Amino acid sequence: MRLLKVMGCLVAVVLVGVFTDAPMVAGVRAKTPHVSQTAGDTLAAIQKRGVIRVGVALNAPWVLRDKSGQWIGLDVDLARQFAQDMHWQIELVPTTWATAIDDLRADRFDLLAAGLSVTPQRALLLKYSHPYGNFALGLVVNRKALGKDDLLTLQTGAGHHKVGVLSGTVTAAAAKEYLGNSELVELNDESKAIQDLRSGALDGLIAEQPLPDALAHSYPDQLHTLDVSTYGKTAHAFAVRQEDQDLADVVNAWLTYEDAAGWIQSRKDFWIRSAAWVELM
Repeated sequence: MRLLKVMGCLVAVVLVGVFTDAPMVAGVRAKTPHVSQTAGDTLAAIQKRGVIRVGVALNAPWVLRDKSGQWIGLDVDLARQFAQDMHWQIELVPTTWATAIDDLRADRFDLLAAGLSVTPQRALLLKYSHPYGNFALGLVVNRKALGKDDLLTLQTGAGHHKVGVLSGTVTAAAAKEYLGNSELVELNDESKAIQDLRSGALDGLIAEQPLPDALAHSYPDQLHTLDVSTYGKTAHAFAVRQEDQDLADVVNAWLTYEDAAGWIQSRKDFWIRSAAWVELM
């Protein structure tokens, strides 16, 4: 009788393993990976709820906060217009450059819009939209700390200068390669970095254009730029999860449509080709 009870318990354990479709390891159930309820069907989920969740990370002028704390920027304008044209509400979800890609993959939002540079390494983790612009690196410095001919000083680290850079970005990687002998200060708040640059707490700030040129134009008595155009240029795009090809197709169709209409260019004229937006920060 005891043997029958033991056999019955073993059968029950096997059946539980079969019906739950979870592997058993040394008598302990292995954790099943988290799978989003909308994985591969995000577009249908957006259509059903009528809301698209857009991840945003500070990266002026693509994503920034104005003086009242509201989200503004080129990517914010594009994302809002995209949602409006699709008859969706938009929910802007704050993220950081350290966590943005992981947050997207974990289904904390549907679309990442943050002035995201296109790299083949990131393409292993997400799916890019068509690019909407190319942007070179720039360097703006405090006039009292550095002159027009002091780029070599920063490259060699001879002057022991502090250069700010947005943490977790492609620009941060380039800064380590070219300016790594100086003290690099990784930051998450560009507004604070601009204040520090103007006050002299930072000697320089490296970022993608147009931010360096816009700052030098807005504060000519305090700041000027050094030419680092040879450091590189990147393309920017939106991103979705790898399995969300249908959402990527809609985003790409919208980008093509609005680019042909000239609306995207009109927003780039303000955010990329002018410095007026600096006063909004």
